[in-house]
Amino acid sequence: MDKLKEYAEIILRSGINLKEGQCVRIRCGVEDYHFARLLGQEAYRMGSGYVHIDILDNYLDLSRFSYQKEEQLDYIPHFLIDEGRVMLDEDWANIRIDNVGEGNVLKDADPGNVARNRRALGRELKFFNRSLMADEHSWCVVALPGKSWAEKVLGKGATVEELWDVLKPILRLDRDDPTEAWEEHNNTLHARCDRYNGLKFDRIRFRSEGTDLTVGLSERSLWCGGPMPLADGRLYNANIPSEEIFTTPDWRRTEGYVKVTKPVSVREKMVTGAEFRFEKGKVVSFRAEEGEDALKEYFDTDEGASFLGEIALVQNDSPISNSGLIFHSILYDENASCHMALGAGYPSCLKDFKELDSAEKLKDAGCNDSMVHTDFMIGGPDTELTAYTVDGKEIPLMKDGNFLL
Repeated sequence: MDKLKEYAEIILRSGINLKEGQCVRIRCGVEDYHFARLLGQEAYRMGSGYVHIDILDNYLDLSRFSYQKEEQLDYIPHFLIDEGRVMLDEDWANIRIDNVGEGNVLKDADPGNVARNRRALGRELKFFNRSLMADEHSWCVVALPGKSWAEKVLGKGATVEELWDVLKPILRLDRDDPTEAWEEHNNTLHARCDRYNGLKFDRIRFRSEGTDLTVGLSERSLWCGGPMPLADGRLYNANIPSEEIFTTPDWRRTEGYVKVTKPVSVREKMVTGAEFRFEKGKVVSFRAEEGEDALKEYFDTDEGASFLGEIALVQNDSPISNSGLIFHSILYDENASCHMALGAGYPSCLKDFKELDSAEKLKDAGCNDSMVHTDFMIGGPDTELTAYTVDGKEIPLMKDGNFLL
């Protein structure tokens, strides 16, 4: 219980940075409800105005995708839309506990049905997701060790406590003062971003086995990492843990080919061995050893799903990567490797983004527009990364997967 309370405090203080009177929504799977309740109790103790818990139930979704008629899958109840608008108007903080325990439940669902429903949901709640991605309200994604997740990561018969032992150093719960440890780590990420922003990159090139990818940046692109600022000056962490620095590339300027180095869940289906080829920013061909049909459905979501919205740098020598494990949670696996996201870009990673007050202006500035955003890991121990500045300089950034600067 002490360990869970310590974890809850990190999420509430370093994650959403809860302020006095602020309301909180917590989304979680069934087996994580006990921790959501604890988060809510601690939030009330810290002065929250109201706490609401939503249950994410993949088993119920599986029944919907199996039995409903196609047109029924488009139905999104209006109260969900109203709820989103109220939460934005009242500046609610949002916490999502990754439903890792039910990660395989939808693997056999019809990918077309899943895609149709997710398109409808993304269309109706695009205003809400766009607001969070613009850092207008605090949000945080975390994961909680459970029996099923422990066995996915460590093998059959693994215990929750064994998984906790793996996660403690990753979450910095093995430190005397975890909150202070996170502050020190965030300062390191901020310093790295400041250095890179000062160098004014025009494009960066990834090279490794199966990858030769050049990603162009816009003149507004900013490197971000660690806590992000809110309008009232508070800082929050969208992901715990986080090892990355990231930026919004110019969606029109990606060229080359890339091999995905870790499995990733797309449309609730596991995709392994994926490869993509880009021309003029767009994915023009793709393949996968497993889950290729899910990729096809993903690209059919909208035009923006075929373009990059984010590029992130993570060195190979990091706590998550050094564990040598696949966590089957994008929250953890993306923080073990450099990655790219297909779909929506982050407006807050553009200089003076508040001036870009429409989707058209954001897109003109290089920020991709889409209803989806999915990360694909592309880094590894052989990754070499080179940056090219706007004034023509060539700067090596990574060798053997680790930062040089």
